[in-house]
Amino acid sequence: MRTTSSPTSTRRSRRRSPVPLAIWLTISAGLIALAFWAQSEDGTTGDALYDVDLAINGLFFYGIVIAASFLIALAYDRPLRALGFRRFRLRWLWIAFGIVVLTIVVALVLEPVLHGGEQQGLAPDEWQPEHATAFALNTAVVVLLAPFAEELFFRGLGVRALAFLGGLAAILVSGVVFGLVHGILGALPPLALFGVGLAWVRLRSASVWPSFIAHAAYNGLGIVVLLIVWATDTPTS
Repeated sequence: MRTTSSPTSTRRSRRRSPVPLAIWLTISAGLIALAFWAQSEDGTTGDALYDVDLAINGLFFYGIVIAASFLIALAYDRPLRALGFRRFRLRWLWIAFGIVVLTIVVALVLEPVLHGGEQQGLAPDEWQPEHATAFALNTAVVVLLAPFAEELFFRGLGVRALAFLGGLAAILVSGVVFGLVHGILGALPPLALFGVGLAWVRLRSASVWPSFIAHAAYNGLGIVVLLIVWATDTPTS
């Protein structure tokens, strides 16, 4: 007698396939190695936000990350749902904002010891109007494109792929990998905390949008603080 596998069993096997996890871990390892190599080259200056090449490279790099996330998600029955493109309850957004506040507090407490913010070296010391266009482009990348790409890859895809190993592993591994991918050991504790917190929100809310909005707000707050510092830093004559 001829037997056939049911569509239900086929869908179940695709949902539990380890292939997306293996690909995600491989890409993550490459990103971590690349980040630490870039830091060892010490090519970032304090005027990086005034360099239009930073925005161009960001468009290229984050475009690849976004494309890779969508391609890997095709391994699931519903790729968009797998990535977390779902509605969410408003309370998860407020919880995500709470994680932002907690991360800022931890970063401020640890900064005198670890100097994580200082090691990033992106912020110029003063406003230079002649670089306004480059600054605006880099701000758009930092506040919108980078958070979308990172949330899509680490929380949207990463948490979904790592769920193969269980919810706790999905939260912890994706959070630590997110911190390591920045290539700054001094900033690892607050970044890992940020990643772990947003991964928990992603897992519980089943949506990537709360973490994206919170991440964009976090980066945007950094730009706002920088503008305030520039505005209040009056040079002595």
